[in-house]
Amino acid sequence: MSMAKTLVKLQALACVAILAALSPLLVTAALLWKLFGKLFCLSSSPKSIVGEVAVVTGAGHGLGRAIALELADKGCHIAVVDINMTGAESTVKQIQEKAKVRAKAYKADVSNYLELVQLNRDVVSDLGPVTVLINNAGILLHRNSVDPEPAEVQQMINVNLAAHFWTRMVFLPTMKAMRRGYLLTISSLAGLFPLPYNTTYTATKAGTTAHMRALRMELALEQLKDIHVCTAMPTFLEANEEVTHLTNEIKISNLYPLISAKQAAHRIVDGMLRGEREIMLPGLAALLYRLMSLLPVSWQDRGMVLASGSRFKQFCALRN
Repeated sequence: MSMAKTLVKLQALACVAILAALSPLLVTAALLWKLFGKLFCLSSSPKSIVGEVAVVTGAGHGLGRAIALELADKGCHIAVVDINMTGAESTVKQIQEKAKVRAKAYKADVSNYLELVQLNRDVVSDLGPVTVLINNAGILLHRNSVDPEPAEVQQMINVNLAAHFWTRMVFLPTMKAMRRGYLLTISSLAGLFPLPYNTTYTATKAGTTAHMRALRMELALEQLKDIHVCTAMPTFLEANEEVTHLTNEIKISNLYPLISAKQAAHRIVDGMLRGEREIMLPGLAALLYRLMSLLPVSWQDRGMVLASGSRFKQFCALRN
């Protein structure tokens, strides 16, 4: 038995050694392919979603509203979902002013599975079967970042993470039956670059990113290649007055300019329709993430603290 275990370990080490030896070649090939595609415009054209029905959660304001408007521009009928009905109805009004599509506001708590089941019934009755799902609803900040109330922590987990399982359970079966669709999750760069004093947010966003990676593998195994799963990971956006104020106070914008909700929505929807699997905003973050992942964890931690530690101390002071 010990000899068998030793052979398995040697086999695993050999695989790692081969991968390590091939890594420079694979990285070079990937970069050349990316450059070649840019130079000769080989990237996939965006697919048409004219006449499709999209559910956009958290669409009563900010990025969710901007994505709903972007999808409507492309001819998609929109179910505007938010817990704030006033905001949802305002989004519907803006859609109707600029696009000749059907749009309707729905009030639903995305962390409540039964409400989502009813939401699906209502949307199918009003607009048709859902083939585009945008999981955007989320909570960013606790009232007290250092010592949040347990109920606040649980609520963030329910909305930012658990809700993505419920929407998947409710809306994905229709896409599987029709063998087509789009499932877009709005995660965050915080899921890759941890935010101190925002551990719940960081953990939930890391969870949604991992969830979508696993789902892509499942759909590949089931040969459902026309159901596209995409994860968007933006940095802080100019989409929320409180967040914009905070980031200006602690000078996060000195590290990289804030991106507007409209710019982010255009990039995200375009990438989703081109079949991209993960979208990081700004794009520079993708390169930074890959370079940092090569370093020892202790170096990664020190680098993050040196680069932004003082700003997060200011953030903590402002939030408490």
